[in-house]
Amino acid sequence: MKKIVLAAVSGTALVLAFPPFGLGFLAWFALVPLFLALEGEGRLRGFSSPSRPVSHSTSAPACTGSSHSMHNFGGVPIAASIGVMLLLVLYLSLFWGAFGFVFSLASRLDHTGRLLVLPSAWVALEFLRGHLFTGFPWVLAGYTQAGYLPLIQVADTTGVWGVSFAVVAVNAALAFVAGHLLRKEEGRPPLLPAAIAAALVLSIASYGFIRMKAVDGEVRRWSGIKVGIAQGAIDQSVKWDGRYQESTIDIYRGLTSLASDRLARLVIWPETAIPFYYEPDQIEKGPVGEIARKTGSYVLTGAPSYIYNPVSNSVKYFNSAFLLNAAGETVGRYDKSHLVPFGEYVPLRGILPVRKLTAGVGDFTEGPGPIPIPFEGGGIGVLVCFESIFPEIARGQVRAGATVLANLTNDAWFGHTSAPHQHFQMSVLRAVENRSFLVRSANTGISGFIDPNGRVREATGLFERTVLVDEVRMRSGAPTFYTAYGDLFAWGCSIIAGVFAGTSLRRRK
Repeated sequence: MKKIVLAAVSGTALVLAFPPFGLGFLAWFALVPLFLALEGEGRLRGFSSPSRPVSHSTSAPACTGSSHSMHNFGGVPIAASIGVMLLLVLYLSLFWGAFGFVFSLASRLDHTGRLLVLPSAWVALEFLRGHLFTGFPWVLAGYTQAGYLPLIQVADTTGVWGVSFAVVAVNAALAFVAGHLLRKEEGRPPLLPAAIAAALVLSIASYGFIRMKAVDGEVRRWSGIKVGIAQGAIDQSVKWDGRYQESTIDIYRGLTSLASDRLARLVIWPETAIPFYYEPDQIEKGPVGEIARKTGSYVLTGAPSYIYNPVSNSVKYFNSAFLLNAAGETVGRYDKSHLVPFGEYVPLRGILPVRKLTAGVGDFTEGPGPIPIPFEGGGIGVLVCFESIFPEIARGQVRAGATVLANLTNDAWFGHTSAPHQHFQMSVLRAVENRSFLVRSANTGISGFIDPNGRVREATGLFERTVLVDEVRMRSGAPTFYTAYGDLFAWGCSIIAGVFAGTSLRRRK
């Protein structure tokens, strides 16, 4: 029972480290009780018991937004939506169990060896979770530090995974010392791992301060334009009601006009801001094209779209973003490439007896991948909705020539849960990883401007109908190490964890 309580304390502390609470400093010692609880456990117990309270505590808030959207907007009965949420929590708990399993295998190592293996295993499991079954890299440990800018600058080399590694390494070192003192073991406490962990954090922070100053100097040499964000705050319950189409466009007309009055050359609307299918000819002649012409601004907007194939008499649907120029002409398009399973499409539709969990059109089709929309001699790297939580998609956009990142999202699905706050937080790391401005336009919030050092220059509240305007600079120069080479750090951690687990199991056999 004592070990379950310790694990529950870790779970509670981790929840508080993430938004909306945002007490990120807790993450540096939140896992210590869990590690003390796992100490001395066998492989099966390490997998099955102490880690579960932590998993349930941290996963449930992240999954609550899914349950909320399915029930309130997808017509899924409350019992079924809760059931789906619990299945997702159970799935995520497997990764915690796997970490507990590796923790027990590492018990034969000295403290210094464990200081390498445990953070590596943690990163490997986060990395696996970000890719397995289309991926769900939500509430990674590194995101807790998004508010402490010097500590996240290393992400331009390691990605968010390096920040996670540091957080877990510090927790492990503290747990080694605490365990020695609590068990009243003879000899000196294991201070070497603590010194190594302290040196790691000091190095990361020093790099952060130096790098931030250098990046600020680089940014001043980049060309800039005024960009506006139109947050319409359209209630999801009426968003697709045909009776509200005209009033929805009127809202964005007014917001875009306000942004134009503040000299915005580009105004960004949220995901599916246009509540009907996008047909370029009709858009140009209709009220949306008229808005661009009257304001003299480029408009980047989300909208559902389709392609009809007369040969096969079939239709493909897309969740898209379109760029209109000041003449109201469509000059660019991006189709979302990473779709939400069971929300935007049903995987293995011919096998699984499951329907889409959200209302709307049939299954969407994946776009061709991260392809920037040409703009101002560079490109806009569009991230539609939860594409912003996948580091490889933002990286792909910048590698392909994007000079600014734009996240168009709805987030009304999540209501007032913790999900929209956490969703926004992850965009901070995307900006740092690629040293690019990131502009985020959400239907109900949170919208905002994030600079290449991860500073949130300005942000809206939830369900706030408003306009933001700020200068955004278009990145230039050499890509970051992370942009150029990707997840080498995460792969390295995965190799270390995999080799260790494999050799340990073979030795035991």
